[in-house]
Formats: sequence, structure tokens, C-alpha cells
Amino acid sequence: MNQKLRILNLEDSQIDSELIREKLDNEGFECEIVRVESRDAFVSALEQYQFDLILSDYTLPGFDGVSALGIANQKCPEAPFIFVSGTIGEEIAIESLKSGATDYVLKERLSRLAPAVRRTLLEAREKAERKRAEEALRKSEERFKHLVESVTNYIYTVEIRDGKPVSTKHSPGCVTVTGYTSEEFEAAPDLWYQMVYDGDREAVMKLTEAMLAGETVRPIEYRIIHKNGDTHWVRNTYVPRIGQDGGILAYDGLITDITEQKNLEEQLSQAQKLEAVGQLAGGVAHDFNNILSAIIGFAHLTLMKMHEDDPLRHNIERILESSERATSLTQSLLAFSRKHPVNLAVVNLNDLFRKFEKLIFRLLREDIEMKTVWSDDKLPVRADSAQIEQLIMNLITNARDAMPDGGRLIIETKLVELGQEFINEHGYGRAGKFALILVSDTGIGMDEQTKAKIFEPFFTTKETGKGTGLGLSMVYGTVKKHDGFINVYSEPGKGATFKIYLPIIRAADYVREEQESLAVRGGSETILVAEDDASLRKMYLQVLEHFGYMVIEAVDGIDAVARFIENKDKIQLVILDCIMPKMNGREALKKMKAFRPDVKGILMSGYTKDVFSRTELTDDESAFIQKPVSPDELLRKIREVFDR
Repeated sequence: MNQKLRILNLEDSQIDSELIREKLDNEGFECEIVRVESRDAFVSALEQYQFDLILSDYTLPGFDGVSALGIANQKCPEAPFIFVSGTIGEEIAIESLKSGATDYVLKERLSRLAPAVRRTLLEAREKAERKRAEEALRKSEERFKHLVESVTNYIYTVEIRDGKPVSTKHSPGCVTVTGYTSEEFEAAPDLWYQMVYDGDREAVMKLTEAMLAGETVRPIEYRIIHKNGDTHWVRNTYVPRIGQDGGILAYDGLITDITEQKNLEEQLSQAQKLEAVGQLAGGVAHDFNNILSAIIGFAHLTLMKMHEDDPLRHNIERILESSERATSLTQSLLAFSRKHPVNLAVVNLNDLFRKFEKLIFRLLREDIEMKTVWSDDKLPVRADSAQIEQLIMNLITNARDAMPDGGRLIIETKLVELGQEFINEHGYGRAGKFALILVSDTGIGMDEQTKAKIFEPFFTTKETGKGTGLGLSMVYGTVKKHDGFINVYSEPGKGATFKIYLPIIRAADYVREEQESLAVRGGSETILVAEDDASLRKMYLQVLEHFGYMVIEAVDGIDAVARFIENKDKIQLVILDCIMPKMNGREALKKMKAFRPDVKGILMSGYTKDVFSRTELTDDESAFIQKPVSPDELLRKIREVFDR
């Protein structure tokens, strides 16, 4: 034979091993025989090399052939195993064959060895070829199965007799779209109509009847109930076959699964609705900011002129607190309309949450118990208060909807320090101190598949019309904007806990910003104020004059330019509303700078700075204030511009 064999020979007798080599050489086998005597050497050889054949003695010092067979079955199951022994009996030999040995040869009959090897190798080759064929068939079947499962459309035929369907045939692709096989459709001609969604069945029946009556019909889109209970959208295209008498003999059709297309259309529709609502929200927030500026300003003015023991002081303070909440609401509206960028400032999370705790209660039903546990530690973070409030409200709304039969909601804050152990466990994060916000509920919980998708835009488990699928994606986006991270722990029936980590800022930065926020100074400079809202203009005038400034008023952009030209040598700062009739504040400031390039300017608007193009607000000598603005904020901004 021309086949070169690598044979592992487990044999303690070198003479017997040489006899085996001689017998195989004489029969034309070209062999490389590796002889081993011990268990360790046998295992080592199997781990290092691939062998075409194993020849093993049955009885060895401290080892035996049965043990060797077991090891070979584990480490080299493809190699045939033949016992070559002088002591093996017929009963033992049969048991060995049952355990996986291919054959056995007695040493006193070594003339049988070559035929046994030849037969064994032939059987092994045939076995390997069968295995390769089976593997090729398996892969072919997998490819076909994958192809069938990827099909989103298929054809069908319905035979008609006396104007009524009598049989139906569906191509194999029907399994993917409907869950039912061709045989199931053939056995039950009415199965398709039974699958049609109840709300769509009448329209499908009417269209089919019209087609059977000879009318030309267009493709129809409707819902079906898949065999697994899911709802799928399909498009059904009818193609009638007309007989010689003009009647319909049968009709063919093409069914296309358009579920994904419908989902995308729904998402687009939802996005367009949100865009429209966002535009409306932005406009409302802009107008509301002007109103709030007047309320906050006049309330501050009144408070400034009150004695500390004035009994009405408490009422004014309550007005200001309510105005702050209204300000947060307008900022949330602007954030929703995407006209509000992240406006970071140092806040103590505990103080922030306590302020809108009562609002949280209003979001819950009476059958939900709420508990808040605020940390004793200060939790100073750099955050946009409005967006953090919106984040918490989204989580609470989600928790409420996850407890349809009532339950318990817990909101906690903690100071935590994260290290390498946390990073290794979660695969994200960084070492340092963080404010931890926990929102836990005792609701229905989520499985792993749902948890993996909850932060995806438009993903929702709620019924149609009861959720946009954007709440948690907005939560995720807000956390990322604040350089934090979020995770969720949940199991079906065991509720959910959302954990949000926001980086703690240094104590020195917190103290410095607190001190800076307290510093309010006046001055004696002359300021031009242009504002088309009369109440706001009056408020600015009173505040600035109260703190020593000389004020010149203007009612719009053109009036502002005229007043500036009249007093250009006296005016040291102009404060202009961005949106005014006749001429907006930006254009007015540009014209003023043509007369006095060194004039300083502050622009104000109920919209945020990012609404205006960069080229409109790039002047280094101008600043921007978003309304509503308190007198303290206005005065600090004025001094900042003057002292720059």
C-alpha cells in the first residue's frame, strides 16, 4: 500500500512491537510507529500528535488496555483502536468491542493483523466520508432553513368553484410570514381568513368579494395573527385568473410581510408629531419666560423694600418659589423642543429633589406608596436642574406604569466611591466619588431581552397610544450629557431598580461658586435697555435704578438705535431683547457698534443661545442671558461684562 500510516503502539515488549512492524511492512504498509509503554507516555503522545491507528496490548505493567481505550475515546475518537494481545479472551474481546474497540488480534496469530488493519482503515475512511456527507447535508439544510426564514413574501393560489374558494395552496415561505405550513393551509381553506385581525376582516372580505365579482382591486394592507400570537402587517396583491366564460377560475396572490415597514412608518409619524409639539412647546416657553421675568423681577423688587419682619414677606417668598418651579417647567419645555442645551451649574442634588418632591407625588396614583431617602451627605454635582428633574419624572412615570395594581416606589440618594472592582464588574465607569440616584419599584419587572432594549428610541412595552418609547432613551441621553452612567437591575415579577451615577465636584469648586452666586453689586454707569414688553422694561428700569445705574429706555430695535445715537457718548452698556418688532436686538447692536465699536452689549431672549446661529452671537464684547432672569442674575451679568 502507498498509504503512510502514523501508528501509536501501546506495548511494553519491544520485540512484540518489532514483530508488528515487520508484519505490516511485509504486507506493503508504510508505517511510522510510535511505541509507548506507560499511561503518561500514552496520554502525552495523544496530546501531541494525530494518529491514523492505535494498536494496544491488553495487559501492561501498572496499566491496562481497557483504560487505554477509554483515554483514546476521549482524546482521539477518530483513530481506530485494535487490541493486539496474547492474553485477551473471547469474552473480554467482545466487551472491548462494545466499549469502542475496532477489532482484536491475538499475538500468536499476527498473520491476521494486516487484514484487520486494512479492513479497519477502509471502514474508518467510509465512516469519515459519511460524516463529511452528513455535515455537508446539515449545512445545506441550515442554509435552506435560513433562506426560508429570511423570506418576507410568498405566493399562494386559491381555486374557485361556483364563486367560492374550494382549495388553497401556499408556497413554503408562508411558514416565516404566518407560522403555518403549506399543509395546514391546504387542509383548512378558511385558515387565512381566521388569521386576519378582527378589526381588518370585514375590509378583507369585501375586497375579496369585489375581486370575485370581476372588479379590479388594488393591493390591500392589513394585520394577521401569526401562529405564535404576534400581530404582523401584510400586503396582499390579488391576480385573478379568468375563464373563457369571463368568470374567475382561481386567483393567485403575493403576500408581503410589511411589519418592519409599518413600524418605521409609525416611528416617523410619532417623530413628526413630537416635532410639531416641540415647535409649539418652544413658542409657549418663550412667551412664558417673558411673563416669568416680570413676575420674578417685581417680586424681588418688592422683597428688597420689605423689612425682615414684614408679615407679607412670606407671601413674596412663596411667589418666588413658585416662579422657580415655573422656570423649571419652561426649561423642560425648551428641552423637549430641543431649544435648550445643557445649562450646567453646581447644584446639591438633595436640595434639588426636595424642591420638587411634592410634584413627584402628583404623578402617582393613590394605590402607590412613595418613600424618599435623601443622603445626609452633600451631593454637589455640575448639572442642568431642569434636565435632571425631567430625568427623574420619566423614571417615576415608568415605575408608575409598571405597577398597574399598585405597589411601592422608593427614591434614594447616596454618596458612593467607585473603584476598579466596580469597573471590572460592569465593564464601564471610572474611579472616584459619585452621587448615586436610585429609583426602585415593585412592579412587573423585565426579562433580559427587554432590559437590553429599554434605552433604544421608540422601544416600548406599553399599548399603542400609552407611550412614545422615548422616555428612557431621553434618560440615557441626559445621563451621558452629564458625564455619568446608568444601569438597571430587574427580574420578571420582582420590580426594577435604576441606578444613576453622576460625578461629584470638588468641594472647593462648590464653595467658590456658592460665594460667587451671592455677590451682587450695583454701579453708576449709563445703560440703554431695549425691550418691547412694557412690564419687563419697567421692571428692568426699577432694578437698575435701585442699584445706582442711569437708564435710558427703548421700545424696539429702531428706537434703541435712535436713542443710542442721541446718547452715544454717555451709554456704556446696551441690554437688548433678541426678538423685537421693526428691528431685532442683534441687528440693533450691530448698527450701534458701527458708531461705537467699543460699546458693550448684553442680548436676552426667552429662547436659548443655541437657537441663534454662531455668526449672530460671536462678538466677544456681547453676552447672552436666557429669560426668565432674576434681578440678581441680571446685576451679576452686568458687572461681569463691565469688569471683563
